[in-house]
Amino acid sequence: MASATIAQMRAVEALARTGRFSRAAEDLGVSQPTVSTQIQAFEELCRTRIFVRDGHTIRLAPGASEMIAKIRVALKCIDEVDRSITDTSALKGGLLSVGFSAHRLIMPTLTAFVRKYPTLHLQTRGGPSLELTASVLRGELDVASVSQAAPDHRFASVKLRSSRVAIYGAKGHRLLKKGRLKLSDLDGQDMVLWNSASGTRVVLEEAASKQGVRLKPVLEVATLDVAYAAAAAGVGLAISIEGEVRSDEYIDVAPVVGPELAIGHYLITLPDCREHAAVSAFFDIAMEQGSAEGGAMP
Repeated sequence: MASATIAQMRAVEALARTGRFSRAAEDLGVSQPTVSTQIQAFEELCRTRIFVRDGHTIRLAPGASEMIAKIRVALKCIDEVDRSITDTSALKGGLLSVGFSAHRLIMPTLTAFVRKYPTLHLQTRGGPSLELTASVLRGELDVASVSQAAPDHRFASVKLRSSRVAIYGAKGHRLLKKGRLKLSDLDGQDMVLWNSASGTRVVLEEAASKQGVRLKPVLEVATLDVAYAAAAAGVGLAISIEGEVRSDEYIDVAPVVGPELAIGHYLITLPDCREHAAVSAFFDIAMEQGSAEGGAMP
């Protein structure tokens, strides 16, 4: 029985990532007909469609995401074998993709990693924790630093630190003057909340639900600058990790007391990739930097 080839898997992964045959061919350094042939052969082996073609638009067929994730993990493992053969002394080349929801938390690790391995190409992407988690599962990211209440056992992970949830709002807001809040203080308050993919929002909403606290979102945001501007303008109270946003001439900040509002910051990767050289090196540096000062984005 015929088996899928590495070339076929690379063609499938490239098309899934780029969405165009021409871009996939350019990325792989082969001709467009070669990519088309490789994908056709792979689909014949699978006896199912991996892609749906609608004119020039290419999208994944329903149910194909799991196959693409497996292909990406397989290719990472193959690349790791190649690296171990050609690069036995140090991480001199290759690519590591890192996602983060906590830019201040991960920055010391990124800085130390780049300094130690200057010839290894590092790609980074910021975003909400749940989106980054999904990207690691799909094989789009090698590593991600995310905020969550507890370890996710789908991943190999290490806890870097814990933080409290904090609330910030316009300077002089009556609830923030006392320097700390109870969760019940937020009942019925206008809130500026991160989108539903935020680990911090998930923790806050779960705790509020358990205590019967009614959160009142009036604005949903996806970036820190918009959240800050809205809070400073008095639109509502915004949420953050303690230390990430600091009091200034426009806003006041106060932590929310209570153990149910502590959130952990975890470095995660797929179990099959944990011992890959670049991933392992990143984990080592992250654990060394784990106690470094800094805040975190939700």
